[in-house]
Amino acid sequence: DFTPAHNHLLVNHFPVEGSIFVLALLIYAMIRKHAELKRIALIGFVLLGVAAYVSDLTGGGASHEMKNVPGIQRALIEEHSNAADLARFISYGVAAVALVGLILAYRKPESVADSTDATAYTRHHKEPNKWIVILCLIGGLLEVATFAKTAYQGGLIRHPEIQSSFPVPAAPASDSVHQ
Repeated sequence: DFTPAHNHLLVNHFPVEGSIFVLALLIYAMIRKHAELKRIALIGFVLLGVAAYVSDLTGGGASHEMKNVPGIQRALIEEHSNAADLARFISYGVAAVALVGLILAYRKPESVADSTDATAYTRHHKEPNKWIVILCLIGGLLEVATFAKTAYQGGLIRHPEIQSSFPVPAAPASDSVHQ
């Protein structure tokens, strides 16, 4: 049986790791000046918006379920939820900008390779608008940061060992150097 918390754990990693991958792809595409990879990165940002929606959709059920688990601090759930709201808002914004960029790029006319020979048609990949790409780059950086913070705060709910103040237990004496 899948519980609401299990469903949330299944989907909540996609926005976190996906945002890192899509941002890296966009940076690579910008460095290489590769129009098609830029468009793929913009599609990735749109998909990240969908993934953020699905993660948020499953988060409510997980939150209600976890509030009844002994030892779980409700304040940690609330902090995670607030961070997730901000990350989702940023993700939706970047997805909207990326979608506009994709539509504008699609609407650009095809170009002819050589103006002297109208029959020599070569498809040039439709370059997304430079400012759309820059906005997605900035938004992508914010997206990675907010998703990382959200993931960290979600981890604190059940994984106190990720806290810097977590006391690392000393190894038992029997595990020390064998003679």
